Amino acid sequence: MLLRRQFNEERDEHIDMTPMVDVVFQLMTFMLFSVQMARTDDIKVPEAKHGVGVEETVATIINVLRPSAAGAEPVIKLEKGDRVTLEEAKKVIAAGVAKGKRKVVLEADGDVPHGEVLKIAAAAAEVEGVTVHIGVQEPSK
Repeated sequence: MLLRRQFNEERDEHIDMTPMVDVVFQLMTFMLFSVQMARTDDIKVPEAKHGVGVEETVATIINVLRPSAAGAEPVIKLEKGDRVTLEEAKKVIAAGVAKGKRKVVLEADGDVPHGEVLKIAAAAAEVEGVTVHIGVQEPSK
């Protein structure tokens, strides 16, 4: 039974929004981590406009060619044309550093996925004292 005094008092009624805000942030976090990024396989490397080239005498040049089959690893070739694995390429880079070649130039075929080029560049950068450069095509005149 409500007494007159209790009935006339202003009630403190409100909706607590904290749980709803928590759920919204959890959903946003879930969506952020579960969305797959768009693939960028067809990256067009721009022509060189600025910058200075790297001399071949002070650099180890590595060519990365497209894989022979879909899903296969890209082919890594040295400047002499020798086909090597990623670990062998790191050994060649380390030998080049011992000879004073502290720069590595990666020249990748346009069909090689960008992620594979980054993986090879990261492996090359593991060799101490090396600066990794990405080769670009000279502008046509």
